Amino acid sequence: MQKSRNKQVYEEASEWVVELHLGEMDAVAREQLDAWLRRSPEHIRAFLQISCLCEELEDSKLDLGYSLEALIARARASTKVIALAGETGASSRQGPVPSGRGTGSTSRLGIARLSRLFSWRSAVLASLALACLGLGLAGLNAYRNTHLATGTGEQRIVHLADGSTMELNSESRVRIRFSARERNVELVEGQALFKVAKDLTRPFVVQSAGTRVRAVGTQFDVYRKISGTQVTVVEGRVAVFAQRALPPAQRTADRYTGEAGSPSVLVSTGEQVTVTDQEVPKPRPANLRVATAWTQRELVFDMTPLAEVAQEFNRYNTRKLVISDPVVATFHVTGIFPSADPDLLLRFLRAQQGINVVAAGGEIRVSRK
Repeated sequence: MQKSRNKQVYEEASEWVVELHLGEMDAVAREQLDAWLRRSPEHIRAFLQISCLCEELEDSKLDLGYSLEALIARARASTKVIALAGETGASSRQGPVPSGRGTGSTSRLGIARLSRLFSWRSAVLASLALACLGLGLAGLNAYRNTHLATGTGEQRIVHLADGSTMELNSESRVRIRFSARERNVELVEGQALFKVAKDLTRPFVVQSAGTRVRAVGTQFDVYRKISGTQVTVVEGRVAVFAQRALPPAQRTADRYTGEAGSPSVLVSTGEQVTVTDQEVPKPRPANLRVATAWTQRELVFDMTPLAEVAQEFNRYNTRKLVISDPVVATFHVTGIFPSADPDLLLRFLRAQQGINVVAAGGEIRVSRK
């Protein structure tokens, strides 16, 4: 039980150190860190060890607006913190040092006392061998920014640290950042299917341009298109927010929800919504077979303009379909095609009256006869 408790403390300390290291903490987050440090001397010890390890490994500095000494001093000043083993009540209440040592701030005294108790360098060495190596580094890696991408025709399933899974479609890029309060994934390009592990204390948020999809324990697909972000819910329910649909003067950002003042809509199982710069429309019934066919390496089209069909196929194939005629671009296609093999589609197009298909070099040009 104690080992499990220690693991949790080091994981929490890692989260706070990373957030400080990234310099993105606001006043509310600082108060939460202050309260966390006040709860127990174990928190202070773990925080110091992880901080020191981070500096040793990356020569990094914590947020200059809130120094390590100030954080520890505030936590140590609390009457709710029990003294560390070896500290007497008198030493805990020690006043300012003599004037010969400058101001003698309480923060420096706190750091000095902690340093004497478990030695900064020996603490780092012990952490590298035991707790910090096994827990601190794992925590740091788990909560850092992680960038993932797929190439043309490549698909990838990723198991996230919280137990969720993410399936990336071809030519997709994501940026992952998990913190103590939110699980955040930015879809920079392409498409991804998410199966979210339920965690009521940390919402799972997917960002795509100005669109935010907020979920807790659900399954949904997000497709970042040129025309907007398409969200399809396979199971459960998500809240979709879009700040891009507001005039710039009306846009606001709340660190913990990110949706204050933003248009929003709830999307349930079997529904789909496409958010644009201009609006957040009402959800409509979705064809889940069409929306998720890519996970089976299939593309399903239902009266889809040929221009959109070409865009889809070009994500999976190095030989690109080029539609050189605007009239042909509006030709509607219905059918099921393998995503990584254009031959079936080409045979289909060649069978259509008035359409000419010519393969030349790295392109397949489609035009009117």
